[in-house]
Amino acid sequence: MDNDKPKPTLLRRLGQRIIEAEKSDPEKAVLELKPAMPELGTAPCPVCGHGVAVFVTRTKRPFINCGFCSARIFYNGSRSMGILKDQIKAPKKGGWFK
Repeated sequence: MDNDKPKPTLLRRLGQRIIEAEKSDPEKAVLELKPAMPELGTAPCPVCGHGVAVFVTRTKRPFINCGFCSARIFYNGSRSMGILKDQIKAPKKGGWFK
């Protein structure tokens, strides 16, 4: 084993892909970042009342992951989704991802 060789990491592999893309086609070198889960907007946390982001899971269910009180709430029923829909404020345009 070569202990002097740096260990492969996610960032190092991503950097290598960007460099390879720039070499092969300089015009297509733009890397487009997308959020892992789409954000619906913000709503108050049912536990502590702080405004938190509402995300959508792979199964198309909304959920809240509050960073203030550590509550993780999934909305599965149609009634709870309806109540959440009334409380959601639209996300800000031009945030982290365009």
